[in-house]
Amino acid sequence: MFSLRGSALYVSFKPYLTARPVSFPNTDPAFSFIVAQSFVAADKHVTAPVCYNLRVVECTLAAVFLAKAFGLKKELPSDPSPLGASLRGFHDTYFEEKEGIADNTKTSVKDLAVQLETLIRLTEDYLSSEEGYTREEITSLLGITVEELEKQYMSKFPIRAEKFKLRQRALHVFTEALRVIKFQDLLEKSSEGTKGEDLLKGLGELLNQSQTACRDLFDCSCPELDELCTLAREAGSYGSRLTGAGWGGCSVHLVPTHKVDAVKQAWISKYYKKHFPDITDEKLEDAIVVSKPGSGSTVFKVTGDKVL
Repeated sequence: MFSLRGSALYVSFKPYLTARPVSFPNTDPAFSFIVAQSFVAADKHVTAPVCYNLRVVECTLAAVFLAKAFGLKKELPSDPSPLGASLRGFHDTYFEEKEGIADNTKTSVKDLAVQLETLIRLTEDYLSSEEGYTREEITSLLGITVEELEKQYMSKFPIRAEKFKLRQRALHVFTEALRVIKFQDLLEKSSEGTKGEDLLKGLGELLNQSQTACRDLFDCSCPELDELCTLAREAGSYGSRLTGAGWGGCSVHLVPTHKVDAVKQAWISKYYKKHFPDITDEKLEDAIVVSKPGSGSTVFKVTGDKVL
């Protein structure tokens, strides 16, 4: 709804919803965004307990685990997240207690980036298990029983897991937030002269890092999305990542306009016709959409029989 043609949006949800446009410059080479459908549909009724639902639980547990590890005195603030506590709540509470920042929503974006870099280092140091944490390991730190853990964090919706990958989920959240800031920073600095291939390579690398984190840290990609991204990069995409919740659906790619056809042909010959030999031209046309940032939804008030 807040989108403006030719702009990205920097969206914040704290202390309330705000959206600020950040313009894409005219670049040489020109660029396009291409959306490619994987035709993989995640059946969330089946996969939610080990995918989406589990990520919600793991992110919440990572927040309360870190709060306990750092001896935070205050309870994490209740927020609209499904389980009432979040990594953003830990973020704000940590800097309130450790650095005396009473209202972190007033922190500048530049200082927020420094905070995120600190949280990434702390997560790497204090959430050391690559294999994940068992219920018993989590409850040992939190000082509660397994029954209390399951009642508080695992009874609202179904999940299935023996180990919880708190390190990876927290690192994904913090690094992804930092990439948003870096993406915005590159766009804003483009007004100072970085408008060519260096800018597009920088933006693309952030998209590629995001896809790597979605695949390796949040584990929300799938082989088909990975394949679409790899093929696009090999054909000339600056950056490629999944879009939406993941585990299927669409991918988005930042491509120099003169290489759009090469990327499309790589997908058609090496992905779509390989996986779907009987695919029709009509379905192929629906599968690949070439676009640029456009305007959001608009309400037109019609007062007569003509729209002027």
